[in-house]
Formats: sequence, structure tokens, C-alpha cells
Amino acid sequence: MRAPRIAATAAGVTLAGLLAACGSNASATGYTPITSSGGAASTTADPVLQMPGNPVQAPAQGVPGQAVPAGSAPVAAPRVAPAAQAPTDYSALARQFVTLRNQGTQALATVKGQASSSDLNADKQLMTFAANVYASYVQGLRALPLPAAMKNDVTGLVTVLSSEQGTFVQASQVTTFDQLNPLLQTLVNDQDDQLSATNALEKDLGLPMSTPHA
Repeated sequence: MRAPRIAATAAGVTLAGLLAACGSNASATGYTPITSSGGAASTTADPVLQMPGNPVQAPAQGVPGQAVPAGSAPVAAPRVAPAAQAPTDYSALARQFVTLRNQGTQALATVKGQASSSDLNADKQLMTFAANVYASYVQGLRALPLPAAMKNDVTGLVTVLSSEQGTFVQASQVTTFDQLNPLLQTLVNDQDDQLSATNALEKDLGLPMSTPHA
């Protein structure tokens, strides 16, 4: 019977036409795996099976087998918190201020300890000495490179010291004790203001607070 041979021949023609239409050449074994690109593949590669409705995602480049989610955004680098700013070191300024402050304190102690209330000329010399020391105190304060945040406190102390320095100048020019005594009382009254202004600047510089002088 010729019907089976005709059918086999027709089947062979159909398979050859299908392979030719796909652009593939049959191997010597008669088996060519069908790949997603439609081209020839190595006979040792496993075929990729794709289920209907479940597309296979391409693996991430350089990481075999790891899928990259579609539409995923790049991961941002972690934000590093800025380092805490170290406190400003005012130790050098503090030492300069202490030198000026102590000079003023010593001058005032000298006036209190050596004023005779009997030798007007000697007392006037003490007032001249104190006036010069306070003038240097004021000049030194104004020359210190203190930060702007301390400006008000520096100005307050300079104002008090300048007033006292002016009083010492007047005391050095009197001609009687009656003229000197009220000026000495003014200086005593100014000590509270000087102490308060001094403490404010000491606090700014991180220094211990001065105490009232005896």
C-alpha cells in the first residue's frame, strides 16, 4: 500500500519547511533545540521552558540567577551625619584677660593699702599710678581679639573701667582732702559695677568668677 509512504513523505516535507521558515539547520542527529532567539544553540544547553502567562525575567547582569525587579529605583547611598563641632578654645584669650584683670586688682589694692589720708601728695601719687594702670587695662581689653558674641560684655567692662580711670585722674589733681574723699567714695561705689562686668566676661571665657575685694 502507498498511503503510509505518501503520509511520511508529506510529514518530512512539512518538518523541513518549518525548520527552513525558522531559519534553523538541522544537525546531524536531526535535533535542533528551539531557543528564544530562534537561532541554533549548543546541544548541551538545557532548553528554557516558558509557561503561558508566566514570562521568564532576564537575570541581572553579572549575577546569574538573580532577577532584577522591573521599574526598581537605584538605592541611594546612606547619608552620613556631620561631625559635631568642637567647642572653641578661648584659653589664650583667657590668659591675656587674667593678666590685665590682675593688674587692675593690684592697683586698687595698692591704693587701699597705702593711702594715708594724711599725706596728700603721697595719696595723689597713688591716684596717678592707679589711673595709669586702669588706662592700660582699658587699652588692653580693646586690643584683645575677642569674638563678636562677647562684644557687649567687653563694652560693659570697658565703660566701668574708663569711668573709674577718670575718677583716679581727678583724685590725682585735688588740692585738699575735702576734694579727695568724695572721689574715693565714688571709687568704692563703682566696685560693684566693676565686679559684675568682670564676672560676665569671665563667664564668657570659661574662667572662675572673681569675688568682692576686701
